[in-house]
Amino acid sequence: MSNWYQHLNWDDEAHQDFYQHYRQAEAEKQELALLHQAELLSKHLDNTTLKAAESLLILWMSQHFNTENAARVYELMQAICTRIGDHDRAKDFKNKLDKINAAPKR
Repeated sequence: MSNWYQHLNWDDEAHQDFYQHYRQAEAEKQELALLHQAELLSKHLDNTTLKAAESLLILWMSQHFNTENAARVYELMQAICTRIGDHDRAKDFKNKLDKINAAPKR
């Protein structure tokens, strides 16, 4: 697959394909791939796929965090946590998102 971060479903094959390419990609491409793939998977309703999207975003937060994309990630995490029923974490991400949106723009 030439677009290795555009899997619509997540299974062992998609997981292996994604991370094989991820490890070889430049940091900028890694960040784009994590965000794009997580966004696609976050539209699902099944918990396994949502957990995969969540783990991609957690990897983004630990390896690629930047304020430019933080709001997008927090919004996705809020939606994912809501869908999997983790309302405390969803509220936490909503609060983080609200802080970003309330901050004065430079």
